[in-house]
Order: sequence, then C-alpha cells, then structure tokens
Amino acid sequence: MAQTRLFAKEWLFVGAGTMTVMDEDRFTLTLIGYWRSEREPHWPDPQRWIDPSWDGAERERVADYLDRGQRAPWAAAGKSSCRICGESVGSLEFLDGKYLWPEGLGHYVREHSVRLPQAVLDRVASWGQLENWTVDTDWWRRQGAA
Repeated sequence: MAQTRLFAKEWLFVGAGTMTVMDEDRFTLTLIGYWRSEREPHWPDPQRWIDPSWDGAERERVADYLDRGQRAPWAAAGKSSCRICGESVGSLEFLDGKYLWPEGLGHYVREHSVRLPQAVLDRVASWGQLENWTVDTDWWRRQGAA
C-alpha cells in the first residue's frame, strides 16, 4: 500500500494513494482528486471522467461538500492548475475523516462535470443522513464526574 507518513510535523511521501497520519491516534485517509500530468502520469485522467449527463443538483451537492471539507493543517508546495481549463485551483487540502483531496476538486466536479467514483459519491450522500451517525455521550459525561 502506498502511503504518506506524518510524524509530528514531519512528512515522508512514500508513493501515492493512501495517507497515514501518525500522532496520538493513527488513522488512514484515502487520497482522491489528484490528476494525471506530465510529471505525474500514474494519476487518473480527469477528461475520462467527464459525465455531461450527470444531474446538476447532485453535482452541485458533491462540489459543495468538497469545498467545505475540513482544512488539512498543511498546504501543497505551490498552487495547482486545472488539468482541463488551466484555471488556478489552489494549494490547500481538505479531508472528511475518510478521504483527503486537493482544494480544487470541487472545481472539477462543478465546472467540468468530472464524476468521481461511486464510493466517494456514496460518502457524500451518506454524510447528512442522521441515521449514519452514532454519538457517544458517555466519555464527556464522565469528564464531569471527576
């Protein structure tokens, strides 16, 4: 499995695909939204994922979700440009606890109808469904018992 490892504020990029963050807790994020370029020929080509028939309302929900992700505590070395139109699409990265993606991913979805894999769309669709959430109140309640 290709991974990125983070120890405190130190990064070691080991290939591409999944990022592992090491801290008090360990969790894995799946990297999405990086596109093929001359320097990075192993990434998917966004042109192949364009779906002009994709429902506009769903597309906007997905783009909005991507634009509102939790900002990662780092930024890329420089601004990225859209592989389709050349527009500057930023240098930040966002996450949602499962996926990690570049700031400009919402642009690809919104402006070019780049349809992401179904697993990502399912994550977006399930995010707002309350039945998918379990809230543990016990830990916080125990903090008041001390």
